[in-house]
Amino acid sequence: MRWGPFAVFVAACTTSQPAPVTQTVDQALTKCADTVVEGLDVYNGTGTIDWAKVHASGRGFAFIKATQGDYNTQSSFPTNWAGAQANGMRRSPYHFFDATIDGVVQARAFLTAVEATGGLGVGDLPAMLDIECPTAATAGASQSNCEHSGDSGWATAAVLKQRIFDWLDTVENATGRKPIIYSYPSWFAAVAMTDARLADYPLFIASYNSCATIPQPWTTAVFWQYSATGTVPGLTAGADVDRFFGSDADLDAFTIQPPPVQTSDAGVGPAVEMNPPAGCGCQGSSPTSSWPVVALGIFFFLPGFRKKRARR
Repeated sequence: MRWGPFAVFVAACTTSQPAPVTQTVDQALTKCADTVVEGLDVYNGTGTIDWAKVHASGRGFAFIKATQGDYNTQSSFPTNWAGAQANGMRRSPYHFFDATIDGVVQARAFLTAVEATGGLGVGDLPAMLDIECPTAATAGASQSNCEHSGDSGWATAAVLKQRIFDWLDTVENATGRKPIIYSYPSWFAAVAMTDARLADYPLFIASYNSCATIPQPWTTAVFWQYSATGTVPGLTAGADVDRFFGSDADLDAFTIQPPPVQTSDAGVGPAVEMNPPAGCGCQGSSPTSSWPVVALGIFFFLPGFRKKRARR
């Protein structure tokens, strides 16, 4: 996943890539699949994108960088967000995580940027958290690609875990879907980020091998970034290219779905809240003055009321 061209770290960010999977990982699981949907992920540095050509090339989804930390909103995000949707692409907004900044603060910055472009809706993919930093659990280690200028980029394992789960919880509460987690296989063990709760979130793994390598605590992945130098029509430079494990119909099922249509007890028509809260703003007679009328109506017209209710 690429870093945005924020002024203080343009050079470092546009040349860095997730390391190919050459390090030993704790869990030697792999995932291959014959049925996949092709996609890509983009950020400011990708440049101008012809989304019609991207979609025509057979790509069915796009991860689009929205924010980093609490200091960078991608200038290309609104255009790419709208362009992907207009050309039939499923889309997910993503946030590049900075371990030096409070997780809730980062989540709010991300949600603000996404809401400014209309927010997540039916047919969109869940939000995604890109966590590649810090790259080593050693205080004072150089993290120049990972943070705003002037910060070390490093955080203790406990602080890192707290901030990541704060971000995940905040975004899930706001969107109603568990965010997707992106990283490369060796990162999790290297920074002691192997909490079993991570497996509750869909995994997007960057693994530049013939099959995807799956790190603990996961046993499978949903998305796979298999190259950072792919050729995609509609883009002028090499791209991060991805695959969804499953069919086009499976991908549709993974997107945000319309809320179920609720029905009344009779099975027809919308459900009605039977006990509206006090102060609901309902208009009409006060409860005290209306009781005699209601009582007379029930006494004289109850049979007819039941017949009308059954016909609705």
